[in-house]
Amino acid sequence: MKNIIIMMLLAINIALPAFELWDVEPRQITVPAQYQDIYMFLRRIEGFHATWFVRNGIRVIGYGDRDYDLSNPVNKNAITENMANWRLLRNIRIIDNYLDTVVEVPLTRHQKDALISYIYSTSIPEFTNGNILRLLNQKRDYGDVPNELRKAVLSPGEKSPNSWLVSRRSQEISLWSR
Repeated sequence: MKNIIIMMLLAINIALPAFELWDVEPRQITVPAQYQDIYMFLRRIEGFHATWFVRNGIRVIGYGDRDYDLSNPVNKNAITENMANWRLLRNIRIIDNYLDTVVEVPLTRHQKDALISYIYSTSIPEFTNGNILRLLNQKRDYGDVPNELRKAVLSPGEKSPNSWLVSRRSQEISLWSR
């Protein structure tokens, strides 16, 4: 029950961040040392897009941001790179805090970064209800996480593996295994 409540609160925070002022461009951001690797990894793997596009059946903008139009009353059709950087760092922090609340076993920074990337490309509810969290918490099985990542390569509604997701999961497995 606790996990469900936490997941709901985080989902609300991701979709409706009330503290953001959309008529003001965020100042230059400083990425904390603990997030440098995953921040640069996600910037590289997602790539910046100033306008909406569809990747793997999902509408995204910036660095793979799905929620921008839900929370931005000022400009729903475009994003600056500075705003995209700010939102990427914000989402990394949200996912990192979420992992701290639901994963009951110790993780290295690289393992956590791999999970942050996975969740960023899927969703918090998918991770919460998926096998990876169960493997870690119930079985304490770190070794099967790469196998579960290898399975997550289908775009919504597709039956064949998506080459972009295959490449991404391979890079996440490399992160996990460092």
